[in-house]
Amino acid sequence: MKKLPFLAAVASIAFATASCNQSAEPPAAQQAQEIAWRHGDVEDALAEAKETGKPVLLYWGAEWCPPCAQMKATLFKDPAFIAKTEGFIPVYLDGDTQGAQKWGEHFGASGYPTVIVLSPAGEEITRLASSTMASELPALLTLAAGRTRSIDAVIADARADPNGLSAEDWRILAGFDWGNDSKRFEKPEDETKLLAALAKAAPDPALKRQFALAVVLREAETDDEDRLVLTAQQATKVGDILSTVLASPAETGANATLLAFAGSDLVGGLPKGEQREKLTALLTGVLNAMQQDKDLSLVERTAALRSEVDLAEREGDVPAALKDKVRKWVATIDKETSDEIARKSVLSFAAGALRQIGDDAAAKKLLLAEIGKSSTPYYYMSSLSDMAEEEGDNAAAVDWARKAYEASEGPATRVQWAAIYSRTVMNLTPDDDDAVRTSAEAVLTELGKSPDSYYQRTKAIVDRWSKALIAWSDKNGGDAVLDALQGQLAKVCAGQGKDAGACGSLMKSA
Repeated sequence: MKKLPFLAAVASIAFATASCNQSAEPPAAQQAQEIAWRHGDVEDALAEAKETGKPVLLYWGAEWCPPCAQMKATLFKDPAFIAKTEGFIPVYLDGDTQGAQKWGEHFGASGYPTVIVLSPAGEEITRLASSTMASELPALLTLAAGRTRSIDAVIADARADPNGLSAEDWRILAGFDWGNDSKRFEKPEDETKLLAALAKAAPDPALKRQFALAVVLREAETDDEDRLVLTAQQATKVGDILSTVLASPAETGANATLLAFAGSDLVGGLPKGEQREKLTALLTGVLNAMQQDKDLSLVERTAALRSEVDLAEREGDVPAALKDKVRKWVATIDKETSDEIARKSVLSFAAGALRQIGDDAAAKKLLLAEIGKSSTPYYYMSSLSDMAEEEGDNAAAVDWARKAYEASEGPATRVQWAAIYSRTVMNLTPDDDDAVRTSAEAVLTELGKSPDSYYQRTKAIVDRWSKALIAWSDKNGGDAVLDALQGQLAKVCAGQGKDAGACGSLMKSA
């Protein structure tokens, strides 16, 4: 068995959603219509912050990223949130702009999107988890804006003695973007250890439960289908916590995102019996209510529906009526969601709902249609590549991966999609040395187009690709291919600044 990656369980749950309940709004005459972003000029923003005493609100994301689109379509359009940003210097940093990956490494931001609050002195106060209830985010921004105590100080004190944390510190930790801070937590187990300590020390029982569930999702094993396999101790803890959470409207609301994305996995991981049956019924009711809640985002409502399907699958066959419900919901999204950013946030996830009920033909039709509508068609092409691979059509999978790479835009994005293409070739046509070499050359070509860009996401993506290439070579006798790539690699790495040496170690066995 394997551990469930936290980014795939809780952190990605947080990234994927930003529900937009409308809190009290300022009068229309005083209300800005959008956030006054500075695009890319982080250094200038930090300098202005020191001069003016205003904090900085930094957003780091990418055009193709569905969770980023979700944040743009909901949170960044929330009048209450927009009003609060007027007290900040807001900076919009696209991951494909020059220097963006270097800034990502500086801040330890490991995923898109990341939202960080910096003090006027440039110290990080917190990074906001978008799973925090939208009605609470403006207040959390206000709290962060008034603080000079850095998140480093809070985390240091939490590690030393969490019982000494202030009420404000606990509010900061409750809304912190756990799982997206590679700077302070190089090892996932270090963050898990802190979360476990916070679960024991939290002054509020509901907060104890929030942290405890995060720990379980990090520590639990998964089976070959990536479903949670809970130990007896974990199952007892989950059962006790969910019995309380699902019986409380306030706590179901506060944990709506987690329940929508991971609730069925948590309940389904319990041993069969009376408690699991009871919690399945309670969770199904909560998920149905979420599907009808128009204050929630399309992604959250779709996630709730997918979790309902998952619960049904675990108990037997998915009823025909539930399958029809999925088809009608996806058709509604497709028909009524005209805004491209909103579509980008949910369409691939909606296609996943169709696949979940076994309607691959409808999912493929939806994705093919979106390719002609979207400004980032390569994202949907990659989904089609994955589908073709699962269907056993390796030639189509490689073709879609190539098309996705060729259609991708932006320096960091093209490196990422070139790496996806190359790994697809290695996995599905391992005997074709020429194809492996050509696709590998694409990765190096894209990296070489952006000197001094071997940082953060780009570095992690290229490092994983390099290890995959070495593994392919070891298994398939590909030394000649690696040797042929070394000259190109040397030229590319020479332009990678201080990380030229690390770059030069690529494609070399440990």
